[in-house]
Amino acid sequence: MRILHTVPGRNWGGMEQRTLEQVEWLVAHGYSAWLATPGDGATAARARAKNLPLLPFNFDRPWRLSTLLAFRRLIKEMRIDLIDAHYTRDAKTSMGCLDLCAVVRSRHLNQPLKGSLLRRLQWRLGADHVIAVAHCVLDGLIATGLADSNRSSVVGEWADERFFAPANADRRVAARTRLGFGPEQYLIVCVGMLRPDKGQDHLIQAFALLAPAHPQARLAIVGGPTQESGAYAKALTMLAKECGVSDKVVFTGYSDEIPDLIEAADLVAIPSLTEAQPRAAAQALARGRPIVASAVGGTVEIVRDGETGLTVPAANPKALAEAISTLIDDPELAKTLALAGRKLAERHLRFDARMAETLSVYEQALIYARKRSYLPVCAPSS
Repeated sequence: MRILHTVPGRNWGGMEQRTLEQVEWLVAHGYSAWLATPGDGATAARARAKNLPLLPFNFDRPWRLSTLLAFRRLIKEMRIDLIDAHYTRDAKTSMGCLDLCAVVRSRHLNQPLKGSLLRRLQWRLGADHVIAVAHCVLDGLIATGLADSNRSSVVGEWADERFFAPANADRRVAARTRLGFGPEQYLIVCVGMLRPDKGQDHLIQAFALLAPAHPQARLAIVGGPTQESGAYAKALTMLAKECGVSDKVVFTGYSDEIPDLIEAADLVAIPSLTEAQPRAAAQALARGRPIVASAVGGTVEIVRDGETGLTVPAANPKALAEAISTLIDDPELAKTLALAGRKLAERHLRFDARMAETLSVYEQALIYARKRSYLPVCAPSS
């Protein structure tokens, strides 16, 4: 099977990281796989750094005839069997190749879409199968008529094997030292791009509320802004100062050392206002760290309140502060939740298992595509 993943944007975030990991896994396991993305974007730079098969392609004008013709040439030249399109622009362009290969459309976001007639036609006729990263995402697509339940699947987030590795005290101490924290301090880590929907402002306010009762507590906010959210990132720094906790809050910027940072954490906070299924939650569960998260979207599918973590209403600093304080004050409860979370991760969140689910979807998409009257070219690959 010859597989092409497509990413139309130039930013680097969870969706792009997930896609790149899939390409990397496929190549490592002997599959013919490529990534098509703008050559001047952050995703392309990451692919080059990893020496992954890259096909630079501009999806900025997906319906333009020149874009469609160029993409069709690419599909023919590379003899692609299946496209996995991860956003809207690339999915639109991929529709122009339905007579050449199978098309899978992946949905990473939990924002609702209106089920207009044109959009329903694009989703139902423009893809052989839909992958949603959480059950809540798929439920929304089916409810609005965009997805056919018979041609849709959920492939949730995963944690790679680094997060399942045995605890490493030396690595934990080294990571905390780099952050400027000692072993006696209680470290709360929040991982995510600095954007308003990630809710870091609510977490800083919550931290200010709990800090007087927990002078040993510290907060590390890990992540960088997108091209559009620079003002929000600057506002977070000002908010920490206004709340009087700037000496206890560290902004690391973007980091590739997420396994080490979660190793260093005593608790992982996920204060998002909306989520499909946050990969930080999967990573924290695999690492065996207690989690306090907003009860939004697909977060609650893996962070189960009172079982594998604590969840609170979104945009509620007081509730967030109280839940974090509960786990600081009750280490046995924190340990119980963390152990249950680790067990859930062992059963359901391993990368190899998720990729097996993905490949099964691809096979289903190919079977469906070969039955379509408008796909005369598609045939099983040798």
